[in-house]
Amino acid sequence: MIFTRRILLTISHDFIVLCFSFFLALWLRLEGQSYSILSLLWPYLIAFSVITIFFLNRFGLYYGIWRYASLEEISSIVKSLIASCLIILASLFLSIRLENIPRSFPLLLFIVSVFTLSGPRLLYRIFKDNITKNKVSKISNKISVIVVGEGDTAELFIRATKRDDSPYKVIGIIGLKFKSINRRIHGVPIVSVINDQKKMLEDLKKIKISPQRIIIADHSLSKKNIESLFILAKKNGLAIGELPKITDFKSNSLSNFKTTPIVIEDVLGRKQKVNDTSNIKNIKNKIILITGAGGSIGSELSKQLQELEPKKIILFEQNEYLLYKIFEKIKNKNIYPIIGDIRDKRKLEKIIIQEKPNIIFHSAALKHITFVESDPLEAILTNFIGTVNICELCQKNNISQMIFISSDKAVNPTNIMGATKRLCEKYIQTFSIKSNTNFKIVRFGNVLGSTGSVIPLFQKQIQMGGPITVTSPNVSRYFMTIREAVELVIIASSKNQENGTINILEMGKPIKIKDLAIKMIKLSGEKTKDIKIEFTSLRKAEKLHEELFYKNESFIKNNNLSIFETKSRVFPITKLQIESFINKVFNAEEKDIIGEFKKLLPEYKQIK
Repeated sequence: MIFTRRILLTISHDFIVLCFSFFLALWLRLEGQSYSILSLLWPYLIAFSVITIFFLNRFGLYYGIWRYASLEEISSIVKSLIASCLIILASLFLSIRLENIPRSFPLLLFIVSVFTLSGPRLLYRIFKDNITKNKVSKISNKISVIVVGEGDTAELFIRATKRDDSPYKVIGIIGLKFKSINRRIHGVPIVSVINDQKKMLEDLKKIKISPQRIIIADHSLSKKNIESLFILAKKNGLAIGELPKITDFKSNSLSNFKTTPIVIEDVLGRKQKVNDTSNIKNIKNKIILITGAGGSIGSELSKQLQELEPKKIILFEQNEYLLYKIFEKIKNKNIYPIIGDIRDKRKLEKIIIQEKPNIIFHSAALKHITFVESDPLEAILTNFIGTVNICELCQKNNISQMIFISSDKAVNPTNIMGATKRLCEKYIQTFSIKSNTNFKIVRFGNVLGSTGSVIPLFQKQIQMGGPITVTSPNVSRYFMTIREAVELVIIASSKNQENGTINILEMGKPIKIKDLAIKMIKLSGEKTKDIKIEFTSLRKAEKLHEELFYKNESFIKNNNLSIFETKSRVFPITKLQIESFINKVFNAEEKDIIGEFKKLLPEYKQIK
């Protein structure tokens, strides 16, 4: 054993306490005679204290932390005192035949010592728990969770969440038996039972703090019960996770006791918005074409749209590997993968004529700001010219509807990616004025877990032991989950709107990237003192804060949906200007093209 400063202080404390206990036991039994007898027994007092400390060490008491004192520590104290009291009793009997010493003294010594050794430890834990409780009440970024189960695993997890560095806060328990309702585990109430899904839903609504996640702690649940939990989670916008089995848990790693896997939704900082798309009818029996089908948004669109019973879904993607991945994931008889590039107008037209889609969801784009800034022409060709190709083919082939996926970076753009998205918005609005195709634009911010998201980067950096790189301590972004984004895209597609309407998805308050990094460290079971955050400065063309609206955009809010609508066309652009620009793209030098691009889009303010 290594005797650290903390251990030496603890041993010193216990030695003083044991000496005091020896005297107190004598005084309680003999009162006035205790002093005279103590003068004879002081060697036994020292021996009792030393022997007890020896056994306390043997039983592992000094490996524990007072902050987490429990029955295990009290058990070590009891066993150590039994051993030391028996030894002292035997010593007194063999040396002085217990003359003038009451036979009850060893028992009284045992009882007093148990209280004096365990009392300070338990009082310290109560004191620290109250401090932690106050801290927790002030912490707003803890993830509120509902635990399913009332066994040892649930108890251990709830106890672990009482730590001030735990990322979770358990606000309720779903039990397995009706008789358990209103009982508590470490102060957390059992609010419902798993056998009645309707009741679970009603009981969860009664909880003052809205949960963000369901955590399964009982591994004996039936398939039916697990399915009920997944339905409950989906209806309420909750993430769902599972604790490891208690047999897989090491008793000395309480701080690392966490749910597996850590889901993307945990870092959102709010409950996911739930938007029911099951009643949407405009997709049923329709032929759907999705561009960029292998990307984050495109692949989620593919999965959600197939649940709405379309006649056919065409997955159009230029990346063979991504196309294969999404096709294998949602393999279905009505799914048709096609390799193709939106820049190839001839190939695109061939597919449209052949498949005759009713609706096109256009999500293909080059989105990684750093890469795009290094090759702006590629972004113009893919993001803008590709969109022009789709719009013209929609009009030419009488496509019923086209939904364009834009970005919050299109508002007051400072980089090429955002600028191309804004130019697409302007072009679509101009093109839609006299078009038979209904064009819609959907604008939203960063999607958690999408391609180029900071989440995978932070996870990798944490696994490597840090540091986590953040551009600025003040940089913030709007975030939403992929599921939320796509649900709202689908809802926007079903709305009866003026041609060229921009739909802006509501995403709550922006989140500081620094705070997101801290939360991910905690979710990974690490401590911020071990995983450092390093600030590198803003990258080229990167804004400190993103925006969702232009100041002069007028918009209306749908009260039932998390969608704002704006019909503003404050920056008119003519077809002649666009045609002229397109001709220059294919015939001029890159530096000249960027100059023309800025003329066409004066709101683009390039940051050097």
